[in-house]
Amino acid sequence: MQGIVLTSQIPLRTERSHSSEMISQLLFGETYTVLEKVDNWLSIKTDYDAYSGWINCLSHSELKLYEDKNTEILKSKYAIISDQEGRTIFLSAGSVIGKTDEQDNFTINGNKYHFLFKDVILNYSKLTDIAKSFIGLPYLWGGRTIMGFDCSGFTQVIFKIAGEMQLARDASEQVKTGKTVSIMQEAHDGDLAFFGDEDTITHVGIIIDHDKIIHCSGEVKVNFIDNTGIFDGEKYTHFLRTIKSFQQ
Repeated sequence: MQGIVLTSQIPLRTERSHSSEMISQLLFGETYTVLEKVDNWLSIKTDYDAYSGWINCLSHSELKLYEDKNTEILKSKYAIISDQEGRTIFLSAGSVIGKTDEQDNFTINGNKYHFLFKDVILNYSKLTDIAKSFIGLPYLWGGRTIMGFDCSGFTQVIFKIAGEMQLARDASEQVKTGKTVSIMQEAHDGDLAFFGDEDTITHVGIIIDHDKIIHCSGEVKVNFIDNTGIFDGEKYTHFLRTIKSFQQ
């Protein structure tokens, strides 16, 4: 059975409990495969990044009609829509919507929606400029919306709305893609820098302006970076493990 998100977002949890850790979020319009049902919970795997976890049955909507060629990614930081019953839904950047007509209407999964408000479209030519427009947004473990990102949720969504490479959900998986860059001096804007200890990748950010990094740590912010790691003006907060490039 396939499902689709028809609310602002759905929290994805490690266990079958509302108090369980939120490991990710599914955005409006994203789809998933139901693996099993236990009590009032569904074990699912997301179609976008193959991430597995549990959602509550009350959040589930069956995927009835979905045509990928007739959808697009929301490239505004946020938007507000209404459904056929007049209910208001908040959308975050990276949500999947139907092709919009001249009256700001669209259809997805057979349901009709209307835009009540749409923030400025992030129509930048560079991925790094899109990332900079998110400066100041808060950190949230497992977050993928403008209400809160974690480090890899931030990089994943920025790449998604920029139309770049589809990234995995976690930094430990994102690091497995791209071409390795030996030193900072050879890195380009838009490359991903990964941090951690010898055994574990624990943090990721996007290189900008040659010697800076934009990343989500407490909030989306910019810090200096060198071959040692991220420097906040007083100390190194994260130690550089590797850099991956996606330049063509």
